[in-house]
Amino acid sequence: MQIKNSVFLVVGGASDLYGRATVEKLLKEGGRVIICDLPTKDLHIYGDDKAIFLPINVSSDVDIKTLVSVVDEKYGRLDGVVNCTDQSSSTPVYDFKEKEPQKLQEFADILYENILGPFNIIRFTIPLLARNVPKKGSGRGIIINMSNAAAFESSDKSCAYAASKAAVVRMTEALNFELQGIQVRCVSIVTGNGIFEYRELCKVKLPDALNGSEANSVSSFFDNINGSLEETEGPRKFAELVKTVVETSTMNASMIRLDSVPGT
Repeated sequence: MQIKNSVFLVVGGASDLYGRATVEKLLKEGGRVIICDLPTKDLHIYGDDKAIFLPINVSSDVDIKTLVSVVDEKYGRLDGVVNCTDQSSSTPVYDFKEKEPQKLQEFADILYENILGPFNIIRFTIPLLARNVPKKGSGRGIIINMSNAAAFESSDKSCAYAASKAAVVRMTEALNFELQGIQVRCVSIVTGNGIFEYRELCKVKLPDALNGSEANSVSSFFDNINGSLEETEGPRKFAELVKTVVETSTMNASMIRLDSVPGT
């Protein structure tokens, strides 16, 4: 599928670094983009007349039905959906110090944001994708869902996040089987930052010879590196991969991992 003049819906295109990078990449390649996010998000970074912003709550059927109507009226079609919603939590299942279990609502909120939200978007946008005239070699459209390495290698205090991201991968696989009959491709991209694992490893295995201030200094060093890389390399590589996936018709029913150490 060619990106130029195609119409894409990017969910989380204002709040998420990966979503923002995706919007900018699609616009640069000549695509038209509908940005979906919470109404409180600042959109001054977008100055392109080919992009419109629609504030929605991904758990609201009413909001999403309105979104579909607006897309249909303005463009008359939808060629691709990119789900970039991402919410994490570092709460333990049971806090032994406070003697309190994790609040069930917190767990549910993570699932709503990371898996139920994308599912809600997909189920209401499928009719628009299915209505497209199939293009030779690329079908009617594409759905790309963002997952995370936590789906496969979980870390401490990440039960809700890991469960939601594993669900994204499996949901995408199941969607492919269901939508292959109408020629809509489904791909999940697994994000992650290799330096994060090195940082966590150093926090756990710092030499005993280091005193407290030295250990904190090393840990802060990795925190700062991880933050910088997360804001540059990760989103940029994700957006580039979205471009590649959209343009490569043979990429279908795939789970692509993008969680290696940046630069390797």
